Amino acid sequence: MRSNPKNFSVKIIKGHAYIYSWSYRKTSYRTHSLSQRYHWKYRGRYGTRKVRDFMKRLTVAEQNHLRAEVEKKLKIHKEIQKKIEQMLKTEPFESQHNMILKTKNRIIREQALRKFYSKLNSIIRKDDIN
Repeated sequence: MRSNPKNFSVKIIKGHAYIYSWSYRKTSYRTHSLSQRYHWKYRGRYGTRKVRDFMKRLTVAEQNHLRAEVEKKLKIHKEIQKKIEQMLKTEPFESQHNMILKTKNRIIREQALRKFYSKLNSIIRKDDIN
């Protein structure tokens, strides 16, 4: 991507914002082995020098849009984390969480915790939609 990127996406992973840019790939530029419509490029973690350099290439409006999107997604993430903490204090979830934490095998415990938090996340997101 030699020209200034116009499209970007923000992904929140473990409470940190990561920036990706993408561009549409015409059919004539696609290969049979890689039939991707979009070309994605990792730009870095929000707040690093690499992302600041990327943001300098954007227009002022795009920079403001990127900042707003990062703030919005981080706010949503923090709200979900607060709701998860509240749910862990209520009875059915607290006992399940304690049972998982009592598991001796670290690998099984971490897999179960991931699955449990994913379940809590889906419950919260489902409640937010309705």
